[in-house]
Amino acid sequence: MTGLIQIFRRRAAPEDRFTALVRPHIRLMYRMAYRWTQNQSEAEDLVQDVLARLFPRLEELVALDKPGPWLVKVLYHRYVDLYRRRLNSPVDDSVSWSSDDTFFQERLLDERNHFHQLELKRALNRALEELDDGWRDVVLLHDVEGYSALEVAEILEINVGTVKSRLHRARKKLKAALQLGTIEGCHAC
Repeated sequence: MTGLIQIFRRRAAPEDRFTALVRPHIRLMYRMAYRWTQNQSEAEDLVQDVLARLFPRLEELVALDKPGPWLVKVLYHRYVDLYRRRLNSPVDDSVSWSSDDTFFQERLLDERNHFHQLELKRALNRALEELDDGWRDVVLLHDVEGYSALEVAEILEINVGTVKSRLHRARKKLKAALQLGTIEGCHAC
């Protein structure tokens, strides 16, 4: 009987603990990775790379009160590292294909309301792309993902005042770019 009790009392395998800690944050990590890479396979690779690097650091992850912001911070730093490496690489991989765009375009063009929403989404993405990287990251983390200014400051390792300033300026620029009737290429507006 004592052997049976020991089986039930044993701790969960490290893989199970890691999965339980990380699983609630996978979608957020993927969304952020996709926003930064603008490519589905690159985003998936980035998230997988970060998770593989974090598995040996399980005890550090367990000790965190809020693993979400920390995971996004690690993801962001890995993205920046890979981005810099790509800039210094002699290989030109500037052409990226996304089959998702074609699929969604064909499917959503059938309904006028959906087409209008798609055009607005494209205009917003174009406006986001025109923002400086620092401004865009702050807007995505704060306004899209819902992090507080303090959490964004921790993730990006900048001052809270800088976050608020960038957020204000980015919103002002986005508002100007998205004024009704002035969205370039938006015929439904």
